[in-house]
Amino acid sequence: MSMYPTGSLEDDVQRRVYEYVERNGAVTPAELARSIEIDDGRAHSKPARSGTYTETVAPDPDELRSCLEALQAEGYLTEVDGKFRVALEATTTDLECGDGVVTIRPAREEDREGVVETMRTVAADGTYVVAESVATELEREPAIVRANEERSRVCFVAEFEEGTDEERDESDADEAGTGSDMGVDSSGTGGHGRGEIIGWLHLDAPELSSLRHTAEVTVGVDPEFRRQGVGSSLLEYGLEWAASAGYQKVYQNLPGTNEAAIEFLEDNGWQREGEHEGQYCLEGEFVDEIMLATWP
Repeated sequence: MSMYPTGSLEDDVQRRVYEYVERNGAVTPAELARSIEIDDGRAHSKPARSGTYTETVAPDPDELRSCLEALQAEGYLTEVDGKFRVALEATTTDLECGDGVVTIRPAREEDREGVVETMRTVAADGTYVVAESVATELEREPAIVRANEERSRVCFVAEFEEGTDEERDESDADEAGTGSDMGVDSSGTGGHGRGEIIGWLHLDAPELSSLRHTAEVTVGVDPEFRRQGVGSSLLEYGLEWAASAGYQKVYQNLPGTNEAAIEFLEDNGWQREGEHEGQYCLEGEFVDEIMLATWP
């Protein structure tokens, strides 16, 4: 139930490279070469009675290159648009929506502004408290995807692009002819990356052994694009990924005043597990918190 490659990073260079990429989100090879340091393996003398120490040095370029190749081959990192990122085993899916197409895919660091903006739009009526909290967290943290010893967090997005399939194919061909490197998502499986982020699904899981089978989910869609199947598709996509990653239960807690979200989850098979009386104070009124969950 963890994306963190716990038993697989015995090599010091691999571990340091993975941890640097995981912590920073999207990193160029040049940045890695400047930032990664390892012990030089030699003991150096300190002043009298101070013992010895080891210095840190940059890894050999060939060693760094070999390390990156190994981390990609093992499925821990992927390179997109010249930057290394934590790899997610997830494809993309398309949904016809109005006068365009919505692509559901793993989020990239470049999606951060759109994801946060959409979260704040959905939370603007004050009834989606968790979404507002997640938006604030994403603004503060350097990486959307986290997979370390303490937590795992992934985010998927719904990206809207206007036009027909033929128009988008023509645009892709024009870009290919001009040498554009757009059109690849963080999983390396496609996705234009030039549309508007209109929805998200965020999964957050602690790395505590007693809770590793669970993850907290938030999901939302821009009001202008609701009731077109986007939310249900996002939820289905996220739950399929959670199941494939080994999570056995996902949950979400909502203010009782968020009736639309509660109804949406229940219509998609979620069950109420209980409530916390007066958990929120919204606009001067105490509001119960409704706990919902599903077992994907």
